[in-house]
Amino acid sequence: MTQEKNKQFKDILSKESVLISVPSSPSTEEQLYKAVYESIAETDMKNIIWVCYQQPPDLVGKKLVSHHFIIDNIQFIDMITHIMGLAILKEGVKYCSSPTDYNCLFKSIDELIEKKGRSIIIIDNLNAMMSYDMLERIIKTLRSLNNRITQNKSVILYLETTGACGNQTEVAVRATMNYVVDFNDGSNDKKDIAWESLKKATWKDVLTINTPLLSVMVMVMFLTVIFLVSLLIFILTK
Repeated sequence: MTQEKNKQFKDILSKESVLISVPSSPSTEEQLYKAVYESIAETDMKNIIWVCYQQPPDLVGKKLVSHHFIIDNIQFIDMITHIMGLAILKEGVKYCSSPTDYNCLFKSIDELIEKKGRSIIIIDNLNAMMSYDMLERIIKTLRSLNNRITQNKSVILYLETTGACGNQTEVAVRATMNYVVDFNDGSNDKKDIAWESLKKATWKDVLTINTPLLSVMVMVMFLTVIFLVSLLIFILTK
């Protein structure tokens, strides 16, 4: 990651629900782990809840160490060990019966936040999470998860590999997020910032021209209505 892109992590946790997207490459895993490390490096929120969809907890720990990313105070929620028939090796881990056991996921997150306080929740492989369920249920789950975590004054980061899903699916998923950090190219970063600005704009912003794009759109719509009404009056009185 370049120095310019790393600047995006300075206030990323203020976004509450964030999608971090990295193109597929031999270093994808390392880039995603580094993105997590950079995101939490300068925050006073030290409690990490790591939701395992990619690899079981013991392997996640080894991978982080191998990439030289030392993250303390990690609590794990394991969504895959049971379905993969793996042995339960790590104490203190909350195990869910399947990747689609969202009740267990929600309950485990709530319990850990209640016990530890404000936390950073990490969904370590959104692509894998989506592969286990229908898009409609996933979208509903993401919205519920984001709302739940925001109410608990915590933050959630989703890690994904770009291009693993179709464009329509990607758009639907991104619409559930407050912010997207996309490492495919620099132009996408500007689009993400603009999209968040549009989502958070108020009518006061529009009327005071604080959101130029929305203001132009409203002005064009207003002029179009005037033109159509004038045309209708002209036709009726002719």
